[in-house]
Amino acid sequence: MRFVFALCLVFFCVFAHATFIESTDIPLMDGMEVDENDSFSFDTPSGQIMTVSARTKLSTQEVQSFYQSALAELGWQKRNKTTYYRDQDELTLQIAPVAHGTSLKIQFTFANK
Repeated sequence: MRFVFALCLVFFCVFAHATFIESTDIPLMDGMEVDENDSFSFDTPSGQIMTVSARTKLSTQEVQSFYQSALAELGWQKRNKTTYYRDQDELTLQIAPVAHGTSLKIQFTFANK
């Protein structure tokens, strides 16, 4: 019972200040601003492809740490430095320093199930 409580507490702490990217269970880190002009989604015969671009005043290290922890909590497994997978779905993170903060580009490929 303590394990379940601890797991719920960790989940709450990680996501307490996060909103989720529309139509997904992927959190958008608190303080990030989505660039609607550089974000898109479309369906293909094999699934959906979505790209979300955002910026924050936080450091690249803070953004990397948040997503590494959050994605693991949501069942995503790390394939390499920038790519994660869960079942047949794939997620790629591009985190880069920019003037006054960090840019984030997340590309999802969701397979039809």
